[in-house]
Amino acid sequence: MRTDWLANADPGTFWANHAWTGFAVLPQKEFAVVVLPIHGFADHGTGLPLDQEELLGSDLLRRAVERVSGHFTVRVLPPLRFTLAAANVGCFGVDPDTAHALLREISESVRAAGFQKLVFFNTSAVNEPLVATAALDVRVAFGLRTYVISARSLGLDLARPASAKEAKRVARLAALLGEIRQHLAPPISRKMNDGKRKMRGASVFPAYRDFYLPAFSRAQIDAIPSKERALVVLPMSAIEQHGPHLPTGVDAFLSQALLASALPQAGKRASVYVAPPIIYGKSNEHLGFPGTVTLSAQTLRQIVLAAAAQLRAWGFRRIGLFNTHGGNSTVLAYTARELCEAHGLEAVVFRHGFTPRISEQETQWGFHAGEFETALMLACSPELVRMEKAVCEYPVRAGDPGELRPVRSPAIFAWRASDISTHGVTGDATRATFAKGRRWFASAAASLARRIIELCRA
Repeated sequence: MRTDWLANADPGTFWANHAWTGFAVLPQKEFAVVVLPIHGFADHGTGLPLDQEELLGSDLLRRAVERVSGHFTVRVLPPLRFTLAAANVGCFGVDPDTAHALLREISESVRAAGFQKLVFFNTSAVNEPLVATAALDVRVAFGLRTYVISARSLGLDLARPASAKEAKRVARLAALLGEIRQHLAPPISRKMNDGKRKMRGASVFPAYRDFYLPAFSRAQIDAIPSKERALVVLPMSAIEQHGPHLPTGVDAFLSQALLASALPQAGKRASVYVAPPIIYGKSNEHLGFPGTVTLSAQTLRQIVLAAAAQLRAWGFRRIGLFNTHGGNSTVLAYTARELCEAHGLEAVVFRHGFTPRISEQETQWGFHAGEFETALMLACSPELVRMEKAVCEYPVRAGDPGELRPVRSPAIFAWRASDISTHGVTGDATRATFAKGRRWFASAAASLARRIIELCRA
């Protein structure tokens, strides 16, 4: 399985790889350690990429987590990439209130999943005061036991590649995670890993780095020709429950996988680049199913505005909000209009545009974790799919009386997933197959490539 769709992380401990049912039955969650990586983007000079913090920090964290994961439960959240940014050198920064809200809202979702220990692993010096403030506020507001580890305190030098001291930094970070696990908890019965276990090679996020703006140096971005006509794709997704058979990262996985396939096709005929993905979305309709992480509508809007402001400062004028999560749609609709009317940008919300040939019932009411999404995940990351746990659930059946519906009707009602589904599924996941997924994924990626080309030429 690819481990770099969302981040450079250990697959077994990565939050997005697990189904909500796994979070529900995880033993001793109160002693588990949840880690939120916090990475910034900055021009560090000497031609380094803007995501140098993440390249070095995520590798350090992954290797440390691999050491401890056999001894106690760790879950690593997808990284938070939209944070404070230093003046002149920082990129994709948000204002302090939005950054604080991001930390608070993600923390609240962690607490709702039943965990009690949250570590902020921060690689950004400019964010250290903010993270310390949020850690205390989260402790007071939600009762979470919060901890802060700064990569700078471990001696990580962002201006230099990994050195002989890296093994010592890994061992120290692993020891700190072990100490956090033991804080106010029963002692770990086994010794910590001695570090001799063979480590897997690091994977670099994302798979489409040739198009990924944070993989460029500032000089390379400045040298991009005709930026005002180029399209910048801003991926929008979510971390939320997708039934007992799929991981919580489905929307984000599919977003990244489709872009990785579509961009080489589109890039031959269009000038296109990709901004940092907004992995967390507005998913409050799925609260109650542990593992769901949600932002508020206000925070989601502010992140989009901040990303757009950075792109505009660099000279880009055309932004495509590529959305793979329905819960984001309404917020993105009015935010895109705001970008056009108040900020002078060309902004549009779009999806891949492919609809498979499936039953009318599934086409109308299979809109979450059903046949289509399950099949696509079988094609992308089959190791994360548990078909033996797949179910069929519909909120409405053809022929049901009346017109009041949760979606697609003259009269709709606001709903939580638990209002219309027992297992978090709306659709027939049992009909999904790898063969269908392979065909549909190729068609969806080709459709996405065509859509990107159309937007570039509009």
